[in-house]
Amino acid sequence: MTSSVSKRRYQIDLAAQHALCEHNYARLFKLLPNWDRVDERSFAISYGDHHARVRLLIQQRCPYTSMLEVSHQGGMGQWLAPPLMQVRVYHDLRMAEVVSALDRQNLAARYDYPNARMDLPDEKAQWNRFLGEWLSHCIEGGRSLESWQATAM
Repeated sequence: MTSSVSKRRYQIDLAAQHALCEHNYARLFKLLPNWDRVDERSFAISYGDHHARVRLLIQQRCPYTSMLEVSHQGGMGQWLAPPLMQVRVYHDLRMAEVVSALDRQNLAARYDYPNARMDLPDEKAQWNRFLGEWLSHCIEGGRSLESWQATAM
C-alpha cells in the first residue's frame, strides 16, 4: 500500500494581508505626517549596542500612488546586507506594500517551493511584516535626524 503525501499549497490570507498593508500605511504617515511636502526623512534607531539610520525617501509622488524607498544604513556588520525595500503606497486605499526587497524585484504574492532562489512561499507577506515591525521600531524609539527651529510667536 502506497501512501501519497499531498503538499498543501500556501494560501494567501487576503484579509490579513490587507490589514497589514493598512497598518503599514498608518505607520508611514505617523513617521511622515507632511508626506506631500517632504521628500526624505531619516531616523536614528538603536537595538542593543548597535546604532543605525533608517531613511524614508519618496521616489515618486502621484495623486493615488507613490513609491517610497526604505533603507537601513549601518549597524548590520559586514556579513549581512542592510535591508532595502521599495514600498508602493496606495493613497486612495490607504495601504502600503513592499513590492521589492534587496535584489528581489517585483515580489510575487506566492512562490512554489522549492524554487531556484529558495524564496519562501509567503516571501512577500514576510517582507510586509518586517516593514511593519521596522516602522513600529522607528515610531517607538527612533530619533529624527533632522534639525528644526522653533518659530517665534
